[in-house]
Amino acid sequence: MLYGVVDIGSNTVKLNVYKSQDNDISIEFSEKENLGLIFYINNGKLTDNGIEELVTVLKKMKNDLDYLKIDNYSFFSTASLRNIENSDEVIQIIKNRVNIEIDLLSGEEEGELSFFGSIPTIKEDDGILIDLGGGSVEIVLFKDRKIYEKYSIPIGFLKMFNDYVSDIIPNKKECKLIQERTYSELDKIGLKNNEKIPFMCGVGGSIRAIKKLLVNLDLQKKKDNLVDVKLLKQLKEELKLDESNHNNYIYYKILHVKPSRVHTLVPALLIVESITSYFSCEAIQISKFSVREGYLLRKMLKG
Repeated sequence: MLYGVVDIGSNTVKLNVYKSQDNDISIEFSEKENLGLIFYINNGKLTDNGIEELVTVLKKMKNDLDYLKIDNYSFFSTASLRNIENSDEVIQIIKNRVNIEIDLLSGEEEGELSFFGSIPTIKEDDGILIDLGGGSVEIVLFKDRKIYEKYSIPIGFLKMFNDYVSDIIPNKKECKLIQERTYSELDKIGLKNNEKIPFMCGVGGSIRAIKKLLVNLDLQKKKDNLVDVKLLKQLKEELKLDESNHNNYIYYKILHVKPSRVHTLVPALLIVESITSYFSCEAIQISKFSVREGYLLRKMLKG
């Protein structure tokens, strides 16, 4: 049977169509729109233009689901609508104009679903999972493959770009501000202790793009699923982030690997490196799966 899952994020809106058979799932069709909803927020509210853009994208995806004759589908939203003041109004407008219900996930629920989507492939029984999105980072601590703490902090890569970056690539001062903000938000949730957490699982397109850039620069082998955390610092040095005239070099490198993330990959890298440093992580497993798979398994298939 086919199932449709639409994830309304701060950076992208993505539709995945899955086939479920004998407890196995596979992606049959995928579609993505780089909408950047966070740029349509003014005074804490999604603007009329932002609402119109979102309605247009969701109508198209709903039409695609109808064309494919998929009746089992769900639309959910994360920080993109969770963190705005007029979320109820926006959700009602979407319901009236697109004839769909939006499932608004809490940050903790988002992290939990990312964990359940990734856990079948996670190599270690104990560790930390982070889901790095455009508007927030979900943090899940797990032991014996079970969650024991979960948090959501408002430091997504697109939000950090919007809050701190004056050009396309952050300068040396802006890089420092992003890192300081990350540490500050981590301190607020009171997770710091003397216990090291060597293993991290990283979820999200930006984390996958970081690995792709490492491979492109011959710092990481493509077949290696684990990334040595030391390579993140090496990547920062390779990208010349501590130098004043680095922009053209970074533009070229990122455009060659992931053009759609030319403005967000560096903030994402700074966030990930800061979190690994905070928890003394040593290695990162890059998850192939995300909150979408977790949503399908836990909320649609009731696994």
